[in-house]
Amino acid sequence: MYVTSISLSYIFLGITIITIAFSIYFKTLVAKTSPGRKTRDKIIGDMKDPMSWRDKNNRMGNISIFWSLLSLALFIYFKFFYITGLVYSIYLYIYIAAIALTLLATGLRKKVTE
Repeated sequence: MYVTSISLSYIFLGITIITIAFSIYFKTLVAKTSPGRKTRDKIIGDMKDPMSWRDKNNRMGNISIFWSLLSLALFIYFKFFYITGLVYSIYLYIYIAAIALTLLATGLRKKVTE
């Protein structure tokens, strides 16, 4: 099955917007729970291990920034530089699976080492 490069480029733009929203969310959580902030006690409460929680959110934010930059680069490439009109849709599925696997691996990484 094929998909046009124009529609694929806008799918990558959508992925860019979604991953930017996730990175802002995770980075905001990390910033609001830094030592000395008034909102720290409201968010963390009586959590058992807040430092590993902050570290995990920081890593998730960094991964989201990486995928947003990569998606933006692919949007620009498919929108302006890709001449051929059709692309295999399997590439999109592989890309989304790679995003899901990195997020899942980041979420499971701490559980395995404990």
